[in-house]
Amino acid sequence: MNAYEQLGAIRYQLELNGANEDTIALVDKFLKRAESERDSQTSVPLVMMVRHLLRQKEALDGDAIYNDLQELMDNNEARKTQDDDVRPAYEDSSRQPRPKSYYKALKERERERK
Repeated sequence: MNAYEQLGAIRYQLELNGANEDTIALVDKFLKRAESERDSQTSVPLVMMVRHLLRQKEALDGDAIYNDLQELMDNNEARKTQDDDVRPAYEDSSRQPRPKSYYKALKERERERK
């Protein structure tokens, strides 16, 4: 999803969470700025967009805005952790060489067939 779509998703999540009007206004301001990126093919992660919003002066000065965005970030992290529970964190996909005894036995089987 590009920046415009991510901001739209952030706005929707904030509305579902019952966020402050100032927080919605901040996201709307960035939505207006990102209108030129509406058809862009550049993908922007949701986490990166929320972090960008958290660094804005309005978010740093307003506790309600900062808390709303931080709640959104925490929900995203919780969802990510649940997704990680489905798959193991480390899957051993390294290739192990076969032992020499395997090749000896294979060679003996080939000799017996001839």
